[in-house]
Amino acid sequence: MDRRAFLRTMRTLEARYPLKDWTTGMTPFEVLVSTILSQSTTAANERRGLEDLRRRVGSITPDRLAGTSDEEIARAIWHAGLARQKAPRIRATAVAIRGKWKGHIERILSLPTERAREELMALPGVGPKTADVVLAMAGGHPTFPVDTHIARIARRWELTRRKDYESIRRALEDRTPPEKRKAWHLAIIAHGRALCKARNPRCADCPVRADCDWYRRSRLRKQPPTPRKHGSSTKG
Repeated sequence: MDRRAFLRTMRTLEARYPLKDWTTGMTPFEVLVSTILSQSTTAANERRGLEDLRRRVGSITPDRLAGTSDEEIARAIWHAGLARQKAPRIRATAVAIRGKWKGHIERILSLPTERAREELMALPGVGPKTADVVLAMAGGHPTFPVDTHIARIARRWELTRRKDYESIRRALEDRTPPEKRKAWHLAIIAHGRALCKARNPRCADCPVRADCDWYRRSRLRKQPPTPRKHGSSTKG
């Protein structure tokens, strides 16, 4: 998919999937915790884990979680899955923010984008995707987070031949105006959940299939071979 087709595609998807900001009403630290919980689980399970954590500890703040045991956090978030792995990461991140940043993740988000990204990724359990989500959704930074839906669709659109996170992120950021990155990030995720699924994608219902490289290739694969004319030969 070339740049012109990408822009045309994204304008269509942005219109089809109006912006739904899942972080509305959340603090930046809650966005960070929510993103850690979202790893290897569904959005519904992540949200349930966050709500259960809030009920158990009260306010989700670095101070509160730093003073809560790993075991108690794990019991609260078990609906989100991998609770025994995620709980120590959440608590260690809370301890780090309380120590270096006086309990205010907002101090990180006030830094220039690349510096803020480095500081977030220095926190325990925070990788590139988690950092980019927090930057975009809680800090208003022009990053383009890449989740499993976006990675799959970027490959289908042939935005890059490489499959690693950074290559896909750079390909998307290179094609997307900074002010559109958050909205288009959310639009592609919505498209991946609704139509461009990992299995059995609903191409017949897709409004952007005309520009989709994967769709064009799949149609060619399904076309029957052209019958040879009677009496023709492949020999000279």
